[in-house]
Amino acid sequence: MIRRCIGRAALPVAVAVAVAATTPASPAQAQQHETRPYVVEGPGRASCADFVAWAPGGEERRLGAAWLTGYMTAHHRLMPGVFDLTAWQTPALLMGLMEQYCTSNPDAIVERGAQELVAYLTPRALTEEAELVAVRNGSAVVLVYRPVLTQVRDGLVGAGFAAASDEAGLIAALTAYQTAQGLEPTGLPDQATLARLLK
Repeated sequence: MIRRCIGRAALPVAVAVAVAATTPASPAQAQQHETRPYVVEGPGRASCADFVAWAPGGEERRLGAAWLTGYMTAHHRLMPGVFDLTAWQTPALLMGLMEQYCTSNPDAIVERGAQELVAYLTPRALTEEAELVAVRNGSAVVLVYRPVLTQVRDGLVGAGFAAASDEAGLIAALTAYQTAQGLEPTGLPDQATLARLLK
C-alpha cells in the first residue's frame, strides 16, 4: 500500500529560513507555517528502515539519490544567502550520510533525515556564486570550487602539510596528507580526502 507521509514536526532552522523567504513576516504567520502539515512526495516518504534495506546499486537507491539531489537544489533556490549546500559532497556521499541517520532513526521518514542533512550542511554552504577550478594530476582531473580549494589549502596547513601556491605544490601536499591518513594517494581533492580534511 502506498502512503503519503505528512510531516508534522517543526522544521529545523535551515528549512524555516527557506520557508520564511516565501511567507508573510508576522511572527504568528511564521509560527503557523513552520508547524503546518505538509505532504512528502516520492522516495522521501519512505521509512528510514526501508531506506537502509534498499540494495546498493539498486533502483530504489538510485531514485533516492535523485530525490535527495532535487531536495538540495530546492533549498539552494529557496534559502536566502545560499548558493550551494553541497559544495563538494557527491550524491553518493550524501546517501552515505543519510544511511547513517536512517540506521540510527529507523522509525523516521527519509525526508526527516534530509532536513537534518540540510541543517548540518548549512553552516558549510557556499553563500555566493563561485568559480570551478580543475585540479589535474596526470590524466585524472577533479573540479572543485575556488573557495573549497582555499579550504583545502588551509586544512592542509592545519594538518602540517603546507602546500606551495602552484598546482604541483598542492598535489605534493595532498599526496603527503593522503599517505599519512592511509588514503589512496591520488594527489587530488577527491571525495575521501575532502571528507577527512574538511570534516
